[in-house]
Amino acid sequence: MIQLLPFKIGFETYALELPDIQEVVENRTVHAFPGAPAEILGAIGFHGRIVPVVNLPRLLDFPEGNHGQRLIVLTNGYGPMALATDQVRPILNVEMTHAIRMGQAGERPYIKDIINWQGETISLFDLEQLQGALERVCDPQGGR
Repeated sequence: MIQLLPFKIGFETYALELPDIQEVVENRTVHAFPGAPAEILGAIGFHGRIVPVVNLPRLLDFPEGNHGQRLIVLTNGYGPMALATDQVRPILNVEMTHAIRMGQAGERPYIKDIINWQGETISLFDLEQLQGALERVCDPQGGR
């Protein structure tokens, strides 16, 4: 069994495995980074640290709109970093033997697996791929 934190961006449902998440925060002021790439919304103050906020809708090529007020702060293994999302849902306890694995999502960036859980399609987010993409985007030598 794995525990997942589902979140929405647009009309799509994504999820992160619970051990990768430190906390979900709401209504924090995101301070802009002058000159930062569009994939970085800015930063928040979080427990005495400055934590960059990733604009997930932009990174996933969703249309520009209002940015969600819910931020998922990742554990130190992937951070410090926060992910801006539209909506965060309650934790799911997913028994993978009862989930329908829809396979690798090779053509979909940042997705490591897709499952069908109780009739809902959930894309499992790939944080390692995200980290690599952000390193390229934020590279002062030109990135992409």
